[in-house]
Amino acid sequence: MAGPLEGVRVLEFGSFVAGPWGGQLLADMGADVIKIEPPSGDPWRHASPFAPNESRVFVPLNRGVRSICLDLKQESARHALRKLIESSDGIISNNRRDTALKLGIDYESVSKINPRLVYVDITAYGPKGPRADMPGFDLIVQGYTGAVASEGKITGDGQPEVVWSSSYIDFSTGYAAANGILAGIVGRSKTGKGQLVSTSLLANAIAMQTLRIADIQGLPAPARNWYNEVYPQLVRDGMSYEEIQDSYQGTVRPLIYRCYYRAYRTLDGGLTLGTLAVHARARLLKVFGLDDPRVTDPDYDQSTPEATELGLRLVAEFERIFASKTTDYWFKELRSHDIPCDPIRFVEEMVNDEQALANDYVVQVEHHTGHRISTSGPILTFGDGMPVLASSPSLGQHTDEVLEDIGFSPDAVKNLHNEGAVR
Repeated sequence: MAGPLEGVRVLEFGSFVAGPWGGQLLADMGADVIKIEPPSGDPWRHASPFAPNESRVFVPLNRGVRSICLDLKQESARHALRKLIESSDGIISNNRRDTALKLGIDYESVSKINPRLVYVDITAYGPKGPRADMPGFDLIVQGYTGAVASEGKITGDGQPEVVWSSSYIDFSTGYAAANGILAGIVGRSKTGKGQLVSTSLLANAIAMQTLRIADIQGLPAPARNWYNEVYPQLVRDGMSYEEIQDSYQGTVRPLIYRCYYRAYRTLDGGLTLGTLAVHARARLLKVFGLDDPRVTDPDYDQSTPEATELGLRLVAEFERIFASKTTDYWFKELRSHDIPCDPIRFVEEMVNDEQALANDYVVQVEHHTGHRISTSGPILTFGDGMPVLASSPSLGQHTDEVLEDIGFSPDAVKNLHNEGAVR
């Protein structure tokens, strides 16, 4: 088999990140994912371009899918789309509702054509509520859901900083969309019917922060008390964003984590330390020749002023110790004692990383422009077979092929091109 989803067809009306990422995940599982693009193409084709209709950010999000270019303003193109819908198992769409309605690709319209379709609708804020029709992007939803405040990053001139190393809300939403298609197909095997599946950037942003969202009635977390009691006073006092963050971060990040689960500066770089487990913390203390009753005494009261003083002192001591030697020294020393850690590296290093290459987590594909492109590989490997790796398609690369797949004759395809309905 070319992946467990061989024989499953999914149409992707996606743009930017979330929808295309969900489509690529399904293509990596063997699905025939057909990307439906307008004559101008996915807008992401035109950001950071390296060739006409090709960009550095489009290529890694559309690997292994087929592209068909339809001008859905024309009736003949809509006829072709109808035949595609009839032949498909699922749809992923991250269009605004008014756009979907105008193009006739909303769930109500397509389900009349094919009631067995599993339709995943990606919105910014969810299908209900006062923000239901608002557009949204990863960055602004970061701000709306508290992620920016939780990160606590501030530029040198006191400006708030977002999480920009990854559009993690977009990517998590793409994972959810792929899961929605899979779950819907399983459900259809029981009922014979398709269904509408809804997910959103907001839903996934909240889910990604569930450890912070969780609240026990009657036992509020320190951060909740800070928000209810301290924050309002800081606002009344006219405190700056930077001053508010100083207060907030001192509350939301427990002292114990500021020692044992964080990044440290070393003599020549940096190191990430992941001692979540108590036994790993105990081994680290032994290496350092330090004592911490918060780790070794299960009955130690961490709520006292003395415990706070101890915690602050150990933070400073850990920082001094790590800064005294090189990253390589600490990596070898700590790993020799089975203490989880790793050097702080640049993402550019992953392209040639031995571990990533050994597992095909970074792959090379031949692009139609003639370039050989390194990109992330499939996140799942299936022992019974995988689809052939293919690069992202050119705009409309598979238009003729797909149309012939669904029953159009070569002459009919030529007529659609002459009418300007397809590209």
